[in-house]
Amino acid sequence: MMSKSASIVCLALVSEVGLIALAYLIAWLSEEPIVWNPSAQHVAIGALSAVPLLGCNHLLWKWTQRNPDSIYSRFSRQVVLPLCRAVTIRDAALIALLSGIGEEVLFRGALNTLIATHTGNLLALFVTSILFAYVHFIGHLKQFGAMIPLYSIVGAILWMIWRATESLTAVATAHATYNFAAITAMKYLDGRDDGRSSA
Repeated sequence: MMSKSASIVCLALVSEVGLIALAYLIAWLSEEPIVWNPSAQHVAIGALSAVPLLGCNHLLWKWTQRNPDSIYSRFSRQVVLPLCRAVTIRDAALIALLSGIGEEVLFRGALNTLIATHTGNLLALFVTSILFAYVHFIGHLKQFGAMIPLYSIVGAILWMIWRATESLTAVATAHATYNFAAITAMKYLDGRDDGRSSA
């Protein structure tokens, strides 16, 4: 029988590979290239760009300690924390890598390029950030949909990293680094500290 950690990894693999396939289908149909622009410098920039996001996450976690009934705190306790505690560190790294690649190639890659080409960067920023937030709450919209604006801000920050570097490598690295650090932190929090979240 498959372990809970393995089940979570399989679900992440299926969903993120699906996002990658969708991204490249959109790119093929629209004839718009997906530009990774890989380099060691962009990997380093991406990893460093995760630090401010982690700092904001830490401040939110501190705030939830004083507001345990907040929607952010409830989402973390009921959805995110159980998943993080169920996975191994190796699986956390794989999930973080998959989400960094899958979500970024679709939202900051194919969709952003398509929308920006036809309507401009401002609408691309707005639409991709909201869609990025929305997918995190599929199945939980009724309970936690009010968190979409918060996750949209995270999407906008990731968009700005992409815009500054013009590199999907940089933004995927930032996303993966943030997710791995957040998952690892939550995995080792004791029962009193049920507050952090990941993207």
